[in-house]
Amino acid sequence: MQFDSYCIKCQIDRQFKTARELFSPEDAQRYLMDVMDMILHAPKGVCASFFTPQLQELRAKYGAGGDLYAEEKRWANETVMPLLPQIEQRIEASPDPLLTALKFSQAGNFMDFAIIRANEVSDTVPQLLERAPDTPLDENEYRHFAEDLASAKQLLILGDNAGEIALDTLLVKQIRRQFPNLRILYGVRGGIALNDATREDAAFVGMDKLAEVIDNGSCISATELAYLGEEMKRELEKSDVILAKGQANFESMAGCGRNVYYNFLCKCERYCAMLDVPKYTGMFLCDRRLPKLKIFP
Repeated sequence: MQFDSYCIKCQIDRQFKTARELFSPEDAQRYLMDVMDMILHAPKGVCASFFTPQLQELRAKYGAGGDLYAEEKRWANETVMPLLPQIEQRIEASPDPLLTALKFSQAGNFMDFAIIRANEVSDTVPQLLERAPDTPLDENEYRHFAEDLASAKQLLILGDNAGEIALDTLLVKQIRRQFPNLRILYGVRGGIALNDATREDAAFVGMDKLAEVIDNGSCISATELAYLGEEMKRELEKSDVILAKGQANFESMAGCGRNVYYNFLCKCERYCAMLDVPKYTGMFLCDRRLPKLKIFP
């Protein structure tokens, strides 16, 4: 979904903050001018996450290369892993373990350090996990999802953030238990992309023991269909059901017409307005039955 004026404002605001933190005033000005030029010359149809690798290259140009979110990613994975046994017990004790696992997986989408301040994440995640089983999730779409899995041969889960991927392992366990003949693949980013999960994170949380881990072939922090690696393109085409985690995957894939279920928290002004929901509302949507989106200039 093409970025719009909301996205431009958000991107400039975020990069202004980054520039002031990392660079001298002179380099900050030059960096922001490069950011504006990048936006002006973006390909038609791409979403805001398309800029992730270009922004990383720009930061390196001004002397701030490397993984800016390495510490946050490590914290997220190391914080969630010890909680999994207790959360799994709650899932198993619930009336519908698959539904409850989907809710915990959705709550994990809050661990988005590119949008949410680190102190807010650390303060809020325990509360979200505590009340996750009582969070509403669209019953009609959940029924469709379960029915589709029952008849599917292959499920592709498109992951999002570090930390969140640890909670996704509990969801994969439930899917494997209920649909033992289903081939399950889990997609991560092809390299450093904000605080998104990579193959390294998948190995750390044990996802590679539960599903076939593949990457999207790029450092774009979304699933831009025209910019995927060959393996991801091939497996996406073969998948009967796709579960796309996180707002960026919704942003890049909404309207693609595939059998994609989106599971995310609505975290930005643009999508709260488009979907007419308060900030941090949990969304479980199917691409083939999307509500009419409000489009803004």
